[in-house]
Amino acid sequence: MAKPETAAGYEKKVTENCERLLVTLIRNLGPWKKSIYLVGGLTPRYLVTNPPEGKPHAGTGDVDVVVEQQVLADTDAYRTLEDNLKKMGFTRATNDKGQPQSWRWQAKTDSGGSIVLEFLADDPKRGGGKVAPLPTEGNISALNIPHASLVFDHFEVKEIAADLLGDKGVATEEVRHADIVSFTCLKAYALTDRHEGKDAHDILYCLEHAEGGIATAAEKFKKALEGKHAEVVKEVLAILRKHFVTDDKTEGYRKDGSVAVAQFEIEDGEPNARERRSLRAREASELVTNFIDTV
Repeated sequence: MAKPETAAGYEKKVTENCERLLVTLIRNLGPWKKSIYLVGGLTPRYLVTNPPEGKPHAGTGDVDVVVEQQVLADTDAYRTLEDNLKKMGFTRATNDKGQPQSWRWQAKTDSGGSIVLEFLADDPKRGGGKVAPLPTEGNISALNIPHASLVFDHFEVKEIAADLLGDKGVATEEVRHADIVSFTCLKAYALTDRHEGKDAHDILYCLEHAEGGIATAAEKFKKALEGKHAEVVKEVLAILRKHFVTDDKTEGYRKDGSVAVAQFEIEDGEPNARERRSLRAREASELVTNFIDTV
């Protein structure tokens, strides 16, 4: 199923069901629950703990988790993961051609809708930055995402309470999710690879509204520039400049990242859409420019 092209296409209930799926998954992973890290579009729900009134995050329609390699390599852990997915009612999701994919699984919600769960991993042995399923012995694999292991060093932990899928009651679990550094980095790479407005929106929303805003995000990036992922962080800052910041050829508000934010957040038919998009694109460029200057 194609993702919505604008923020208006996302539904709050679907995002809430994604949270339920995440908690249900972690609840049933036993000793390996600390080997799963949330990335992707559900993460802003936990990075932005006090969203501004009238400016909600768009939400998401799927759950992306990075899995430590040991889970896929350890026979017992692997079997536990696969068995529990089946017990929870997960089935393999299909691609546009109707072919089952071993790294994408889906579960039905109480309302009859489907929520997709995607397993991601970072295999340093696969050169060239290839995005491809990692082969395993069973029915589960993970999609190789270069630099996804950044989240193992840059994450936060929050306790999340949610209704378990299948009417099993409310459970509270610790969720390990990407912090502002790893989230921004992975979203920046995604923006470069697939050019989706949702990725640009996610980056801007979290830089602007996560606790401490731009100043705190910049401080965390400064620290990351002194760590083992410094080269990745430098590359991401260059990516953000390319898509949002004025250079000697193009003004920042005209760049594709800034325009993507505006077009994703403001639909064509809305009142004064053209003027509001122009203003939002300028705001996006200024925000990213201020962030990079502060770093």
